[in-house]
Amino acid sequence: MRAIWVLGLLFFPCLKTFAQLIDINGKVADKQGKPAAFTSIWIDSNNDGNITNENGEYLLRLKPGRYQISFRNTDYEPLVKDIIVGDKPARYDIELSPKTPNDIVQSAADSITSKVITKRRNYKAQLPAYSGHLYTKALQQLDDAPKVFLKNDITHQLNLSIDRKGIISLSESIARFHTRSTDYIKEQLDAAKLTTNSEAFGFNSAAELHVDLYENYLVFNGLCDHAFLSPIASNAHAFYRYRLIRKFTDQGKQVDEISVQPKHKNEHLFSGTLYIIEGDWLLYGVDLHLSQKAHIDFIDSVHIRQQFVPVTDSNWIPQTMNFNFYGKLLGFKYNGYFLQVYQEISTDTTTKRGSYREVFHSSKENYQKDDSFWSQNRPVPLLPREEHFYQLTELAERHKKDKTLADSLQNTNNHFHLIPYLFNGYTLHNYKNNSSWTFPSPYNVVFYNTVEGYGADLKIKYTKIYDNQRTLNIIPDARYGSSDHTLNTNVFVNFTYNPYHQASVYGRVGSDFLDLNNTGTISPFLNSLSTLLLGNNYIKLYQSKFIMGGTDGEIADGVLLNGQIEYAERRSLFNTTMHTLTRDSIFITSNNPLDPNGNMPLFPAYRALIFRGSATFTFDQQYRITSAGKFILPNPYPRVRINYREGIPALGSNVTYNFVSVDVFQDRLNMGIYGYTSYFLSAGTFPNTKNLYYPDYNQFAGGQSFFFNASLGSFHFLNFYTYSTYKTYFEAHAEHNFTGLFLSHVPLLNKLNLQEIVGGSYLTQGTLPQYEEVYFGLKRTVIRLDYGLAFGRFSNRIQGFRLSYNL
Repeated sequence: MRAIWVLGLLFFPCLKTFAQLIDINGKVADKQGKPAAFTSIWIDSNNDGNITNENGEYLLRLKPGRYQISFRNTDYEPLVKDIIVGDKPARYDIELSPKTPNDIVQSAADSITSKVITKRRNYKAQLPAYSGHLYTKALQQLDDAPKVFLKNDITHQLNLSIDRKGIISLSESIARFHTRSTDYIKEQLDAAKLTTNSEAFGFNSAAELHVDLYENYLVFNGLCDHAFLSPIASNAHAFYRYRLIRKFTDQGKQVDEISVQPKHKNEHLFSGTLYIIEGDWLLYGVDLHLSQKAHIDFIDSVHIRQQFVPVTDSNWIPQTMNFNFYGKLLGFKYNGYFLQVYQEISTDTTTKRGSYREVFHSSKENYQKDDSFWSQNRPVPLLPREEHFYQLTELAERHKKDKTLADSLQNTNNHFHLIPYLFNGYTLHNYKNNSSWTFPSPYNVVFYNTVEGYGADLKIKYTKIYDNQRTLNIIPDARYGSSDHTLNTNVFVNFTYNPYHQASVYGRVGSDFLDLNNTGTISPFLNSLSTLLLGNNYIKLYQSKFIMGGTDGEIADGVLLNGQIEYAERRSLFNTTMHTLTRDSIFITSNNPLDPNGNMPLFPAYRALIFRGSATFTFDQQYRITSAGKFILPNPYPRVRINYREGIPALGSNVTYNFVSVDVFQDRLNMGIYGYTSYFLSAGTFPNTKNLYYPDYNQFAGGQSFFFNASLGSFHFLNFYTYSTYKTYFEAHAEHNFTGLFLSHVPLLNKLNLQEIVGGSYLTQGTLPQYEEVYFGLKRTVIRLDYGLAFGRFSNRIQGFRLSYNL
């Protein structure tokens, strides 16, 4: 899960003509002086407003004149204040009154919410397009941490207090937005202030954390795998209980305050309060909570507040959204918030409805605004601790530009640590030229197999980042086996020259021992353990001496092309050792997967000139543009990939064949509170098979080992090699993750946040009997255990467990 960010506070009529505006500030509090944090401030006459900060302080910049300003906070009675703006700055402190209870009809709540549910079906379709400015702010802070993890030196580097508390991230952004309904929002960033490298993502836009209760389901990507049912969804009455608490009036509109509670515990549901405008039957505000009973991951609770404001007599839209989170993990306690505030809103009845392709756009210049810009454009004063945090991070940035300090920082970050290296490898940074060298961990280097014996495969990665995020990667590779005494060397080069179109050129030249299954089987590390401890030498290899080059990139939004040409000399390999540690060598099979007990070569030595090409289509593709590149957003539509491969009888090549296939796949089709579905379908054929060999066959992602690859399109029990084919094939994979829908009702188990998975796969490939498998599994964060049954060429069914190692 990417790291949780949160922001919020205010907003600002971006880039106004300040010479004509007068500062109006003050503090909003109750009669006891308690600040009314995050109070909505709205001016109906010009569809503009602001929000108070955590201390109840606000700032408005207005032209001289008389204004009627509304102050709304669901903890207090709404207030309308007449304010006269002269030609000099002025201060107006606002006092809000506590809620006043009144006599109400308790049985009315279901009737009220039914009318809202009926209205919501057509309301969004009738809502006019509107635009304006959006101010966002994200803050994350640490409340406590174990001293064993955060020593004094680390605490000092993170700018935390001596008791390990303080802000660890803070960001702000100002953007112009356009929307064609509450579903479709497009943002053009004007400025952003970040304290971490989070230009690509970080909840710095409305699209990343979109709270819309008029939708049946709400999805918070990165927070959990499942959706949450809206309290005004079409079927909400089957899941929620409603109770009318009180009624109050806001500028002639009667508002109903309704308590919302789940009918059953441990479901993906909210609790809290809805505020409904009678007669219009629209949302006035929401104050909702999610707890661990709703099965959220990594955090303990979420608190969401929204305040709606009128842009026309019959249309109320959200002006502020406050998303607070609280959590603890391994002794760490943390919290934060994410706020969105919309300003200077104007409606547009001429804009065509429909979705935007580009939902967010920013450039490098947007992240380089100086302090004078922010002091003029930030609508609400920062808190003292926030100002101090910005000062510390800016000081650290200046230190990075100092040669002496930069060298010191580089030396510190490049310090070698044995334990992290053993698990994650080691990266040597060079901040001066923006490059790095990455060395793999030992378990990715040392291996054992029956062809090479004990050996080492050393791949060192060099990365250089240029302007506009153009990136060069060079990976030299040296591989040597102690039993066959063969040294393979090659180098791979990739240059991404246009990250905004995913465009790159790449090439590879040299020699290598390659897996006969080009979709991959199991990792060399797991194969080493399996061979030495269990006598199961799964991986089968062949040698290729090759030169290859290719290019890929988008030619239009949603159309990604890839082309590649390769010339290779290929030869079969044989076992050179039968060594195991605990099992008799009789379990060892030959390197020919079609003749496991013999020693015949799988294919003769041959040369191959091969062209490969593919076109991938993403329908209704939406994306974000940042200075880091183009980022494709998930959508519910299937993706289609057309593949073509041809063996060309030229330049001494011994192959003549054609292969074409079509893949249809979807990583995640959201099904609301019922989880999500994934599927992969593929069909292909060889129109011409005049001359080809086993490495040219179409391969399938099998699963013989206890450890298996859970990526989309993989089989659990299929033999890695025997189902490879040169004939027409069809394979299908479908899987559904219920995200805890059933186990959430089982005592004790519901505390583990387990996710239930069911799925199945099918294959027919023209030479062997068809193959089917079904399975079910349990998943907890990064661990997944499946149990399945398989039916195929064997007389008896196969059954067993599979543990996922690649999520």
